[in-house]
Amino acid sequence: MPVVSKLAAERLTAIIERGDARYVATCPELDLATEGDTPEESFEDLVAMVIEYAEEYASEFELYSKAPNRARHWRYLEGVLRNRDDPSKIRGLFV
Repeated sequence: MPVVSKLAAERLTAIIERGDARYVATCPELDLATEGDTPEESFEDLVAMVIEYAEEYASEFELYSKAPNRARHWRYLEGVLRNRDDPSKIRGLFV
C-alpha cells in the first residue's frame, strides 16, 4: 500500500515545452497554461498565474469548491495562499 504525505498532495507540476514560437508552461494539477519567450519566463508567468488563480478561488470559494472540475484544486491552492507573499516558496511547490 502506498504512503502519501500531505506535502506530496501540495506539490505542483510545471511542464515546459517549446511551442512554435514560444515556450509553453502548464500546470496539470490546476489546468493552467501560459507562455513566454524563454523557459524561465514561461515558468515565472505560470507562478504568477497560480497566485492569481489561488486568490480568485479563495474570493469565490463557494462557487469554485462546488465545481466538479475545480473542487480538487483547493488542496494545492491552500499552500499557495499561505506563501503568496514569497514567490520563492511558491516556486518551491513545483516539481
